[in-house]
Amino acid sequence: MGRPQHVFEDHVGEVQIRVEADSLAELFAEAGRALAELQIDVAGNDAAREFETVTVRGPDREALLAEWLNELIFRSERQHCSFPEVELKSISDRELQAKIAGVAVQHPRVAVKAATLHDLRIEEQRGHFTATVVLDV
Repeated sequence: MGRPQHVFEDHVGEVQIRVEADSLAELFAEAGRALAELQIDVAGNDAAREFETVTVRGPDREALLAEWLNELIFRSERQHCSFPEVELKSISDRELQAKIAGVAVQHPRVAVKAATLHDLRIEEQRGHFTATVVLDV
């Protein structure tokens, strides 16, 4: 497959993201970048701030993905920024540690409220990972 990628799919009253990557770490990093792209025009934004370290835990892979995105959403709201710079340092089925750097956001393009567990799934086939997550907007 090569480079990680993501696409946005229509979903009634919400936004569904489908993310693809060749590793679990790339999958979670790409999900974070997809969230940032929803919030801001990543290409037209200023340089990112300094990196900060984030640790997130969940009972399984799917819940971990929701917790990861919700942590980024929470930090976005609190710090008035979005996090297009994401680097996963470590990941397991129940915990991840990442470095993130944000850019200031005055008015987000899409106000994302939360990542939901509705239809959330992560699939692995022959070393290729796909995730689908619904965001409440």
